[in-house]
Amino acid sequence: MRDTEALARQAEAFFSAHPGVSLMALGAGEHAEAMDLSPLGLPATYLPAERNLELAKQYLALNQFAFRGIGVPRWVLSDLYLMPGAIGLLRCPARMLKPELRAHLGLADEEPAIGAAYYAAPSMTSGLFIGVSLLSFLPRTGAGAWVKTLTLCMLQATRLRGVAQWDNPSVRVHARLGPLRLMGRVPGGHEYGERTFVYETDLSDGACVAEAMERRLSLEPTRRIAVTDLSALSVLLDRAEAGEALYLVPPGVQEGHVLVREGAR
Repeated sequence: MRDTEALARQAEAFFSAHPGVSLMALGAGEHAEAMDLSPLGLPATYLPAERNLELAKQYLALNQFAFRGIGVPRWVLSDLYLMPGAIGLLRCPARMLKPELRAHLGLADEEPAIGAAYYAAPSMTSGLFIGVSLLSFLPRTGAGAWVKTLTLCMLQATRLRGVAQWDNPSVRVHARLGPLRLMGRVPGGHEYGERTFVYETDLSDGACVAEAMERRLSLEPTRRIAVTDLSALSVLLDRAEAGEALYLVPPGVQEGHVLVREGAR
């Protein structure tokens, strides 16, 4: 990522505004050397999952709490998260979490807790990661956007692909890092296939990411399509799969419509 000065200042401001929050990564011990543990010049601690079983157990409990029936099983956490990659974490004193969550985890106020976490899986393409799971239990702090950004910096990702639904508010979170290029439909299908799409975010320009993080990135949409107009949205995906450049521009979705920009950003 180039031109990261503004993004680094924003990250420093986030941690200054939330004392007690620290950046960590949890993964197989052998991956530590492949990580950037000074993302944007900030200190990060790498925790080998083989020796931090309680932290892995806490992440598992939080993932299952957040996603209920589709929370990650323990074998998936080990085999598909921690063995091939690493989870980025923002840790904080448990008192920063809601009382019911502290009780669920069985933590006293000053014990360390996971306040936010993000996992992106490595892919067969160098620099490309696949967004899998974002958790944040620190509302109105921006922790979700920051754990995602800093994790991708630690992974030295240059591109991110993910899956979203047109009508899901998470589209606005995904667009915090910049325009979402439409790639097409999900390989192998999806439970919500008619309203699901694959997007890609270019992470190579830190200045662009910084503007998006501050909601200052202004790109006029050429079309606004209702999130319920699945036939029109399906045509968009046909065009994207044919190679046309189509983007959802920040904030991605507004007043029940996706904001589409056709052509170059």
